[in-house]
Amino acid sequence: MGKPQQNEQTRLEAEENSLTEQAATWFLRIQQSDYSHAEQKAFEAWLAQSEAHRAEYQQYVRLWQSLDQLERRPQKKRHSTIAGIILIMVMFSALHWLVHYEKVIITAIGEREQIDLADGTTIDINTNTKLRLALFGLTRKVTIEYGEALFKIGDERLRKFEVYAGNGTIRDIGTEFNVNLEKNRTTVAVLEGAVEIGLGDSFYPSAIIQGGQQLSYSKHELSDTFQTDTGTVTAWRKNRLVFRDTPLSEVVRQINRYHTRPIRLGEPQLNTLKVSGEFNATDRDGLVRALKTLFPLHSSELDDMTVLHIQKQ
Repeated sequence: MGKPQQNEQTRLEAEENSLTEQAATWFLRIQQSDYSHAEQKAFEAWLAQSEAHRAEYQQYVRLWQSLDQLERRPQKKRHSTIAGIILIMVMFSALHWLVHYEKVIITAIGEREQIDLADGTTIDINTNTKLRLALFGLTRKVTIEYGEALFKIGDERLRKFEVYAGNGTIRDIGTEFNVNLEKNRTTVAVLEGAVEIGLGDSFYPSAIIQGGQQLSYSKHELSDTFQTDTGTVTAWRKNRLVFRDTPLSEVVRQINRYHTRPIRLGEPQLNTLKVSGEFNATDRDGLVRALKTLFPLHSSELDDMTVLHIQKQ
């Protein structure tokens, strides 16, 4: 009978934590030297939303003022000094996740993972992927070292969300997008919203792509933007591989992303074959059988791989 009350308490605590994080984020941002006029307007709008916003923000203002007074009046009673120090410790303890948080996530071949951030962002991580998540102050940053991930950004807009992959920076403009880094080439597909993409060390938008669009880039080259089938892009979330007139060599490469025992093509001319269809990424034997059904192929099993050959007439 106590469960509904417990769930309600959990919900209220989550709301309070979210409000505390928002107020703290604004307070920290205002202290920055590059605080802009546009951000000031957004801050004023946030304050105007409710009395709770204003009250929460004032707590940080008063805390900061108390610290200043402690520094100015060293002869104050000892218990006041201790109270001020305790308040500061509580504030920075509560904001530790905001100021400094790092995590490295690695998925093995055939493994997937989903993580949920405190700001409401969800990251789905595909097979054989390594990424680094870092939250520093007002910046949320993910670095993809290799592999693929789908980002669904939460409602928070106070801190920018950036993804680094290859030689590019992908900056969220309120969106859901997929990033795939393979062999020094990164493919970005936007499901909803939009992203800015810049190449090089200093961020300068080289392209802005909208929902339903996709592009690829390497170290010094950015492809044209083109329309994409978002269902195909995200099929991996349902353990599906979707091919549309795809060269057999690319099909085999995609299959090998999900299985530790690789498939190899025995003859170069097999690269010219094209595959169309939808397959179960987890069923390796079924994938091999499907390829042998589609084309006149036979397979041989070696110690560490399966090799596909042209079937002799």
